[in-house]
Amino acid sequence: TVSRVPLERKRSGATANRSLAALSSVCTYGIKELGWLEINPVERITKPKESKGRVRFLDDNELPRFLAACRKQKDLYLAVLLSLTTGGRQSEIMSLRWEQIDLITGRAMLHAGTTKNNDARVLPLVGEAFTLLQERATVRNLTDDRIFPATSRARKSIFVDLRSPFLDALKEAEITNFHWHDLRHTCASYLMMNGVSPLEISKVLGHRTMAMVSRYAHLAPARVSDIGNALAQKMGVA
Repeated sequence: TVSRVPLERKRSGATANRSLAALSSVCTYGIKELGWLEINPVERITKPKESKGRVRFLDDNELPRFLAACRKQKDLYLAVLLSLTTGGRQSEIMSLRWEQIDLITGRAMLHAGTTKNNDARVLPLVGEAFTLLQERATVRNLTDDRIFPATSRARKSIFVDLRSPFLDALKEAEITNFHWHDLRHTCASYLMMNGVSPLEISKVLGHRTMAMVSRYAHLAPARVSDIGNALAQKMGVA
């Protein structure tokens, strides 16, 4: 049946619900515009629960080991640093071009239509990542606007593939159960642990809603206590 199709393929609850929502829209169109249906059958389907999502980030012991392993491949090291310090998605980082980079102010502009939710966003370029970008800019090929160009001349339209170097670095650093997207989780987790508000984190990551950021809330217990203490003091009941 319709309700079982996404689940039989071992899709997530979120994926199943997106599929059901799309089907519901089609049925609604059939009811209101075409008169083909009298009721929307999708409304009778019980929607599967959606998990909060996987949160895996590099802890204080893993992070230095991983960065040390990444240093051996310059493209990998720069891409990882950018991912960790900006929270950018892999596709956003790897497809960066020099025309998006402001080497004076330290910003990278993600144009509308190039991000997952099609919203323009600015990535902050800081620390060693910014320094390496500035150094790379002085030796770049002026006929190639890609920051991470593929090494093979036969694949000039393709950005460099870092899958093997990434896996090699993980193996050397003895880190398991970690994917590239978890660099984004690492950025968000460290921001939360350092007292950055969920609203600010959502803006950094480019989320339209706060729901995606709520998965990191448990990482800021001290921050919650600080807010509670401040409220008690304001009310004179501390």
